[in-house]
Amino acid sequence: MSRGFLWCCCRAAALFACVGLMGCTQEEATLPETPAVEVGAAVIPVEKEVVAAPSIKILDAAWAGDLDAIRQHIAAGTDLDTRGEDGGTSLHAVAARGNDEVAAILIAAGADVNAKKADGGTALHSAAFFCHEKIVRELLSNGADKSLRNGAGATAYDGVAGSFEDVKPIYDLVLQIMGPLGLQLDYERIKAERPNMAELLSAQ
Repeated sequence: MSRGFLWCCCRAAALFACVGLMGCTQEEATLPETPAVEVGAAVIPVEKEVVAAPSIKILDAAWAGDLDAIRQHIAAGTDLDTRGEDGGTSLHAVAARGNDEVAAILIAAGADVNAKKADGGTALHSAAFFCHEKIVRELLSNGADKSLRNGAGATAYDGVAGSFEDVKPIYDLVLQIMGPLGLQLDYERIKAERPNMAELLSAQ
């Protein structure tokens, strides 16, 4: 695999890993149907407690790592795959930010592990590129398809296949874009973990 190809793949993976949080989302809570019990010939509806979604949108809660708000959204029946302006979901957000617990809760609640953003990136692309191993393993153990390619034709593996020195300018670019939104990058950790990510994603 050529160095030039890896550079293009990593650049695409980095840009596709960025989570767009600007603007409003099309988010609505889905209320459960009221159950009913049959008493003789009559069917009597049974009132269930309606849990209201929190004021913070699910995408923003995911990015902030607001575990209580995420749990409340799940209880309220909010669509976990609500899309942001870039087509990203809450799982994309936590995969980039690295909140293991929020990721696990979203996955357990049924979030789509293979959802693609408008540019084709998956949560696995983001989690791998930012070297969040626990999230990568959680995604893979719950059906994430590591063969999926983003719009540039890169898999999650392609994003971590090159050396850190070759792609450091890409991380710099991501930090420049996402830093104002709260993203922090530990370059030493990422440099050390990239080979582990590549090995994990290349395993059969």
